[in-house]
Amino acid sequence: METSSSSTTYEKGQLYQMNLNDLQADPNQPRKVMDTQSLDELAATIQKHGVLEPILFRVAPDDGIYVVAGERRVAAARKAGLTTIPAIAVEGNHNEIALVENLLRQDLTSIEEAEALKSLMEEQKYTQEQLGGIIGKAQNTLSEILSLNKLPREIRNDCRGDRTISKSSLITIAKKKQARGMTTAYNAYKAKLQKGKTTRQKKDPNEPQAVFDMMDKAITKIRSLDTSAWTDDDKTNFQTSLASLKTEIDNYLNAPAPPVAL
Repeated sequence: METSSSSTTYEKGQLYQMNLNDLQADPNQPRKVMDTQSLDELAATIQKHGVLEPILFRVAPDDGIYVVAGERRVAAARKAGLTTIPAIAVEGNHNEIALVENLLRQDLTSIEEAEALKSLMEEQKYTQEQLGGIIGKAQNTLSEILSLNKLPREIRNDCRGDRTISKSSLITIAKKKQARGMTTAYNAYKAKLQKGKTTRQKKDPNEPQAVFDMMDKAITKIRSLDTSAWTDDDKTNFQTSLASLKTEIDNYLNAPAPPVAL
């Protein structure tokens, strides 16, 4: 392991308490966007419990100390007011380590994953088969992920930090032959997503159709129940709940009809 400018020698695999001011962001880090809310939540957790999982770092030939994996933990620790963080020294292909660590933690959006895989593949001159073996994905699955790099830059920029955009939808859009077709399909997909969000936001649980849907789902659920593995107590409690529900229904049906407006 290289020696830092402070003349400290770091041994591979050893745990250190690193000064946060000494750590630099890795320019090849696959994560490009950090969600502000989740970062605040992580900072609050760190304030209460500390950093529970060490980050990984490397010492570069220029004596700089770079975060290989755990950049989000570093940012949250700084936000929480910490001055040091537990860190493990690593060697080897730091881009590969960072990518695999993020993939295992499912920390990357679809676009971040596609761009990072392409970068690593080109840097190390891997074939798709070799790269698939490293990250544990079938070659056809890897090929579909890499196809997202064909999307126009404006599409990739728009959804790079958006985890609501489904990977399968982006893969379908990327199959279009021309950029114009991809843009049209993406805009239609985003419009559909927005319409769905608006509909859900406006849905009033007291509206008749919402009540009907709720009751239909309850009836369907009751009809499909398999109680063969239930204990006698479970069955008794269920029958009690059904009796209570029946009482409420009877009370509602037998209530005086509201006066008719003239």
